[in-house]
Amino acid sequence: MQKKRCHSQFMKIGVLTYYGDLNCGTNLQAYATLSAVRQVYPYAQVEIIPFHGFRQYNHPYFSNCTFTSIIRDIKRMYKYRNYFKKQLGIKKDKTILAIPDALSYIANRNYDAIYVGDDTLLELNRIPKDHQGLSAYWLSPQIQAHKVLLAASSKNVEEHNLTPQQREEMAAAVQSYTAIGVRDTATQTLLSNFVKPEQISLIPDPTFSLPIDYSHVEKYLKRRKINLSDKCICIHSYKTDTWTSEVAQELKKEGYLIASLRPMPWADVVLNDMSPLEQAGIFRSFKLIITHRFHEGIYAIKNGTPPLLYVNSNTNLKTSSGNSKYQSLMETFDLYPSNVIDRGEITAQSILKQIPLALKEFNEKKSAIEDKVVELKGKYIDFLQESKKIIEANNGHR
Repeated sequence: MQKKRCHSQFMKIGVLTYYGDLNCGTNLQAYATLSAVRQVYPYAQVEIIPFHGFRQYNHPYFSNCTFTSIIRDIKRMYKYRNYFKKQLGIKKDKTILAIPDALSYIANRNYDAIYVGDDTLLELNRIPKDHQGLSAYWLSPQIQAHKVLLAASSKNVEEHNLTPQQREEMAAAVQSYTAIGVRDTATQTLLSNFVKPEQISLIPDPTFSLPIDYSHVEKYLKRRKINLSDKCICIHSYKTDTWTSEVAQELKKEGYLIASLRPMPWADVVLNDMSPLEQAGIFRSFKLIITHRFHEGIYAIKNGTPPLLYVNSNTNLKTSSGNSKYQSLMETFDLYPSNVIDRGEITAQSILKQIPLALKEFNEKKSAIEDKVVELKGKYIDFLQESKKIIEANNGHR
């Protein structure tokens, strides 16, 4: 075993998180997590663990694409590559599908502490089909480091659906953590099967702690000569959503300009060439964003823009009881169920009916929402500070 580094300024700390695809929210949360851990450990060596447990999907949008949209997608991919190197510090990474090999790779990097989070790292949808246990992102007692769950989410995992091996591995993994902070109530419920509930903290998403630098989006809009009106609504949908065209047409009749973050024939403005830092600030240009993306809901809130999140019935984002990370997020801001559609089939009528309510509830509570954002930032950093104290107090007892 490696020699113990007894003080935080000498520590080597790994951040185990999702990153590396073309999902803006995924990469912003990775940067937010990295930045927050570095803030709390200013003299330690802190890095994102350059590891993927599954193959990344990095391709342009081919549905509804045009020559122009493909060119812009290529620009987006180039911007993301620069972001990985500059903001995340990733120069070379590994994709390791075999769980034992992945755990060995992480263990051999000899971290004193590993922060696991955030995003849906604890999901079980991405493990190899022939594997009966957990993913490598759960880590295991074999990794001799202080391990902290940092706003991680288990997505739709429920205890009664676990195999005996998964149940055994989960108990061992969770009980080996130095501190446990989860992002949503569904994950809190799951982990309560293996440790005492008082050992689990419900903490905010790290992106609440990351300031928005609006210079990036201002330069982007100027470069593309885009002027988004005061009545611009953004719709970010799946390519298979059938209701989007009707919703867009109805909103246009009411005088709205319609933007999309992917190529769509009904969009007045297509914004598919932004970097994560550009996209972080674009939401303040919208009157409303309708989206299926969790982190876009957060960044809408941070920008003072009402979000309307939706969860398709054909996705696996909810537990069997209907709980989801979307519900948990909106409940935090007293915007549930007004700003979420997560029950029943999504239709043009259900979206159009919900829009006035989502706008009304958000705008009436805007001052309280702004205060809550500040509070959540503080709560997230407080958990990190507390985990640092526990680690330093227990050095030598991993």
